[in-house]
Amino acid sequence: MKIWKIFGLLIGWLGLLASLAAHAQEPDSTGTAVPDSAVVNSAGSIAPPPAGLPSAEFETYNVDGTGVRYTAALTGIYTTGTVERVYFSTSHTGGFTAGHWQFPAALSYSYGRQDGALRERELLLLSTPDYRIRRWKFYALGEFETSNLRAIDRRVVTGGGVGYQLYADTLNNELALSTFLLDERTDYNTEPDFSRHVVRNSTRLKLRLNRGVVSASELFFYQPSLRNPGGDYRMNSATVLAFKLYQHLALNLAYSFSYESVVVQNRARANGTLSVGFAYSTGK
Repeated sequence: MKIWKIFGLLIGWLGLLASLAAHAQEPDSTGTAVPDSAVVNSAGSIAPPPAGLPSAEFETYNVDGTGVRYTAALTGIYTTGTVERVYFSTSHTGGFTAGHWQFPAALSYSYGRQDGALRERELLLLSTPDYRIRRWKFYALGEFETSNLRAIDRRVVTGGGVGYQLYADTLNNELALSTFLLDERTDYNTEPDFSRHVVRNSTRLKLRLNRGVVSASELFFYQPSLRNPGGDYRMNSATVLAFKLYQHLALNLAYSFSYESVVVQNRARANGTLSVGFAYSTGK
């Protein structure tokens, strides 16, 4: 029960963090306009939230033993009347394990229109192969991302890191910590086009709990720039509460939150998504 109490405290802390970050989105009282050609600390209102995986370092899952595993999740919504909205999101993860090696990969895509206008078109491709030695893991990372919400035309991230499993038991409960060095290049679709190159440190906390047919997982990332850690940083979290319905089918309640201190004008720094959907998995 102690590890479940830790999970509850962590979720409460992340909720407070999200509230504080959302509060930071209140409009600037000076009303000063900054051209889109510059990357700025935006102070706009909260934009419609993206769906999918947190940016960088998302480890799809751990596969025990040797073999292949695949999971898929799908959510969607359609409304008419005073507000017309179409929203669709899907995520897929796959992994192959052989000996000490793991080769996971993930894809996430979401699309949303409201009152005929495109709001969301988010895509993330990610792979984090690793080599395991007892409780240690040595990672490589590659990521490609586009985001209409954050005016990102293309973001490419490469890097590597090391992780350590702080706790694990026979019920598949786990607590792990890792740190990465990331090279990030971002092209924004502003007028005129603007690009950034940032080297970041990334610290990740991973928590996974299982109790009967209920499981919970949490991934939290803190990613400051090495040159300006106080003014240029990102925070991401992904929380999933899953209820197993059948051997390969689960009902998922998921909340994802992302915060970027540096964004283009008229783009919010904080975005959050709360979703309910089904997940299908194959393999062990």
